[in-house]
Amino acid sequence: MLTITKNNDNHDDDEKKEGVTITDVNIISDRLEQAQRLGEDCKIFAAAELLEGIDRKHFQQVHHDIMKEATLFRRLLEDASSPMIASSDNDNSKVNNKSNKHHNPDEWIKQGEQHGGRHNFAMYYKVSATNQVTCRLETPIEPSLLIPILAVLNESELYKTWIPQYKVPRLEVVTSEKLCQSGRVTQTILVETEVPWPIARRELILKAVACDDIVDSNEQEEEEGRGGSTNNSNNNSGSSSRILVRIQSLDCEDSGEDGLEILPAKKGVRIKVDGGFVFEKCPIDHPMARSSSGDKTNNLILLTFTFSVDPKLSILPQSFLNFFLRVAMRQIWGMFLHVAEEVGDGKRPAHSEAIERKREELYDWVEERTNAMLQQSSSK
Repeated sequence: MLTITKNNDNHDDDEKKEGVTITDVNIISDRLEQAQRLGEDCKIFAAAELLEGIDRKHFQQVHHDIMKEATLFRRLLEDASSPMIASSDNDNSKVNNKSNKHHNPDEWIKQGEQHGGRHNFAMYYKVSATNQVTCRLETPIEPSLLIPILAVLNESELYKTWIPQYKVPRLEVVTSEKLCQSGRVTQTILVETEVPWPIARRELILKAVACDDIVDSNEQEEEEGRGGSTNNSNNNSGSSSRILVRIQSLDCEDSGEDGLEILPAKKGVRIKVDGGFVFEKCPIDHPMARSSSGDKTNNLILLTFTFSVDPKLSILPQSFLNFFLRVAMRQIWGMFLHVAEEVGDGKRPAHSEAIERKREELYDWVEERTNAMLQQSSSK
């Protein structure tokens, strides 16, 4: 039985389906089971939509986790798709806290574009009043590069083999360790970075989770046959199909998640990071696609990477911020894409071995879902 009720409280969006409460125990049981299966298959938004309208007293931990993840993925999509009405940060200006105060904190500042080579990309940033730095990079890629990119991301033990290391100013990854793997892509890693003296070493415990936000044609027909909605993202944005990988830091308050005991940092200061990667069919009119690929834009995937980091500093040194945005981020992103190219060309044996070892459980799935995403987007 569906009971129609008015929902006037101020609970989070993931806790309610406005106007509808499900009380039929058979429907509840069926939806809980379906949602768990969808969650295991990385279909977070579809799973969360099934759980809307069900009182949380019926939830097991897996259902609470699905609703939490859906909220975090919606936030990632908002950051990755917010309009680019950005002022320009030209080469003669300086990136600093004072100049940033003249901008709306929600307005992106265009740091610049990089052209030439095999990949063009645009970079944007904003700095909050509390010194939280947010960056966004957009790069069109060939579909064949998606598996190599995900391999570079997923094989966290190999980060130290390719992330640039800087001596002046010091910015070096000294530890990169996988703490646990709890799903097809879900993993938690520990990264420790040395930064310029007198700033203490920065530690990061980072969890990565994948979301398959693609509505297959057979799923769409089934939903329409039941009179259901086929909007993906559970956010009225069914015009796009996407694969998402979100990243978010963990700290002591998250101890126990995925069976991990998280104690206070021993060697430095633990920082907070959140963001992720969005892979979707590249719009034909995207400026980076037009400038780099000529008549190939119909076959490109748009890779958008967003992240926010709280460096835990009351004063953010201007020189270090300038270096981070203008040098380190550009070089790290360029190296990231270059390493992915090398993985695709078979020039990174350790990555190639990992792809073959995990092909059945992970990389064949990535290839199948990429094809589904491009086919679904092309049919619109």
